Order: sequence, then C-alpha cells, then structure tokens
Amino acid sequence: MHGLIHVILKQLVLEKFGSEKWAAIGQELGLSDDEPILQMKQYDDGLTVKAVVTTAKVLGVEVDDALRVFGGFFVEYVYRGGHLRMLESMGDTLDAFM
Repeated sequence: MHGLIHVILKQLVLEKFGSEKWAAIGQELGLSDDEPILQMKQYDDGLTVKAVVTTAKVLGVEVDDALRVFGGFFVEYVYRGGHLRMLESMGDTLDAFM
C-alpha cells in the first residue's frame, strides 16, 4: 500500500490519542524511527496490515473498529487537505471508485 496510508494513520493516532500512543505503536513495530514507513512510496501490504493490527492492539480496540475509525478519518483528512474534489471525481459509488 502507499505510504500515505501510514501518514494518515500516524495523524489519526496523534490527533485522537497522542504522541505517547504513536511511540508505543512504533515500539511494537520494532521501529526506532517512523520515517522509513512514512515515505510517499509503495510498501508491502503486510507492513500496512501489521501497522493497523498493532495500532488496534496498542489502543485496546478491535481491528474492525480501528478500520472503521480510520476510514472516517481518511475522508476527513482528504477533505481538510483540499482533495475532496479529486475524491469526488473518482466515482459516485464504491463500485465506480474501485
């Protein structure tokens, strides 16, 4: 998956839970520095899945719940970043978007 997913995940954790939780997630992932996973490039899907599962574990929530919150935050992030028009141009339904 694209590194933007990791960037948005970090932003979500920082805004909603604080830097201590993000640091704990990085520690669980075995990262001394998060920069290597925040670059705007493609990453192995396994890394992104591991990051999401680890985030859910550290926050004490179910993975499904974490993904739902992430989805809502993703849309909010896109809107705040001024990218809503681009997102809207990708289709009116999930099928069209995909």
